Amino acid sequence: MSLEVNISEPDEFNCQELHSSIKEVAKKKGVDDFEYNVECISGKGSNYIANVFRVLIKETNSAENKFSVIVKTLVNTERQVLFHELHKREVIAYNNVINKFNNIQSVLEEGVRLLLPECLYATVEQMNEVIILDDLQSKGFEIDDKLAKFEYLSFEQVSTVISELAKFHAMSFIAQKHDSENFDRVAAEFHDILYQNQFLNKSKLRNYIFESFDMSLKLVENKDAKKKLKKVKEHILELLQAYAKPGKTNVLCHGDCWVNNMLFKYEENEKIKICFIDYQAMRFANPMTDILYFLLICTDSKFRSEHLDQLKDIYHDSLKSFLRLFDIDVNFVYTKDNFISDFEEFLPYGVLAAMIELRIVTMDPEEDATLKRAKLTSNWDLSQVPDESMLFRHRVNDLVNEAVENGALEKLLEKINN
Repeated sequence: MSLEVNISEPDEFNCQELHSSIKEVAKKKGVDDFEYNVECISGKGSNYIANVFRVLIKETNSAENKFSVIVKTLVNTERQVLFHELHKREVIAYNNVINKFNNIQSVLEEGVRLLLPECLYATVEQMNEVIILDDLQSKGFEIDDKLAKFEYLSFEQVSTVISELAKFHAMSFIAQKHDSENFDRVAAEFHDILYQNQFLNKSKLRNYIFESFDMSLKLVENKDAKKKLKKVKEHILELLQAYAKPGKTNVLCHGDCWVNNMLFKYEENEKIKICFIDYQAMRFANPMTDILYFLLICTDSKFRSEHLDQLKDIYHDSLKSFLRLFDIDVNFVYTKDNFISDFEEFLPYGVLAAMIELRIVTMDPEEDATLKRAKLTSNWDLSQVPDESMLFRHRVNDLVNEAVENGALEKLLEKINN
């Protein structure tokens, strides 16, 4: 075995630490003598939690026998200790959920299955956290960069995400029927992490949540809405915690369902395939926490006003069809009326999440840094938003104006008062 490193930041790739795990993966693939080449996908702070590498493994004496994998390791800073729980959550998600979902749906024809990533190796050992996944890029999947270029997703993309998200949620009902005792035990492990005080007290996410909400709040032009949102700001965490708790209808949710955490594959017949990735935030909660998180962060009010009713139908029809493959009647687990009712109840959660996350969606890191510096001054105002970040201002006001019209803002205030 030999190591050929092709990487600009070798300090971020602990060769000794990862060599044995790559060896384990090669062994699973029937390769004993090999070389591997490392390419950095993200590191040196471009990813808040993990470094991500693509590793090409080639059998030494066979040019044909080669394959690539994705390697995730925690960033080697003080964050490694802080985010150990998130890494552990993702490993448990792959071992106890994703792998089991894949096993259950193996009885289906490949074309109708929910596409899920394959975890080849994982360890939760402190300071040696590693996850190795099958490289879906080699199978034609890619990250869609529309939001990175500040462009909007197409209806075909959004409807495919919603349809596949319904399948993802359906797998919880299916797994519960398949082995209810084991599913209930696993689901109990997936309480929310991100919004809980124990985790927030150790990490910088508490600051991020309040800082991001405050940045959005300062851009709101509707004075009455701004006044109401200031009251909401005082209760952000308790609101987020309440929405993230299990309620009447619960499934294993992705937890961070936006376009950067999914891969797309575009086929010649114009069919789009989706694969959800990154499961650090998986939680057992209402499915609306995924649906509204995605819709309010990754689409705008114009898109939603034109397509929302159709997207609701697409979700529930997909849920119904997928459950039927396992002889489950959707009306026994999630009726259309309950689905619609939950959508309205959790709409304010989508508004909260978008107020926090739109900053990341609409600005590149340099613009974000400029705005953060401006925020620290006492006379921070709209004129200090970089010209390039006008999209941030537009999306925030678009969101707030919609929340006023559809009553979501009032529902947030009612939840605080209750």
